[in-house]
Amino acid sequence: MRTLIYEYKQSLRALKEMKAAIEAKPELLEQDLQDKTLINSMISEVEFAIQWMVSGRNPDARRGADRTGAYTLDPKLIEAVVPNKVIEEERKITADEQWLLDDVLADLTKRERDIFTLVKAEGITFEYTAELLGITKSSVQTYLERAEKKIEDRKNGSLFLVS
Repeated sequence: MRTLIYEYKQSLRALKEMKAAIEAKPELLEQDLQDKTLINSMISEVEFAIQWMVSGRNPDARRGADRTGAYTLDPKLIEAVVPNKVIEEERKITADEQWLLDDVLADLTKRERDIFTLVKAEGITFEYTAELLGITKSSVQTYLERAEKKIEDRKNGSLFLVS
C-alpha cells in the first residue's frame, strides 16, 4: 500500500507541476484554460484517492460514526453484536453481559436494531446505510434516534410504551 500511495503522490506532484507551467504562461489560450480545468480535476481526484488510502475510510463520509466514539453501550457489548475475531479470542462476554445486550436490543424493532448495528457498531454512514436498506437518509436518522431513545430509557430504568 505504501508503494501505491508513493506513486500517487508522485503523480500528484507531476500534476501540480503541469498546472504551474500553464499558470506561468504570460497569456492563456482557450486550450490552456481547458487543460488547467482538466488538471485541477485530476489533482482533486488524486488527492481524494490519497486521503482515502491513508485514512482507510471514505473522505466524503463526514457524518460517519467512528467506531471508537460512537457507542452508547459498553464497547464490549457492541462487539457481541458485530463480532471482532481478535476480541473474541481475547475475551468472551459473560452470560450477564449477553443477557443485558439481548435485553436492551429486544426493545428495538428489527429495523431499529439493523440500523443501530450498522451505524453505531460498524460505523457506516447514514447515507450508505440508507442505500443498503433501500430507505431515505432521514429515515435512517429517525430509526436511529428511536433506537437510541429506547436504549437510553432502558439504561435509565424508565418504563415506556411502544406504540
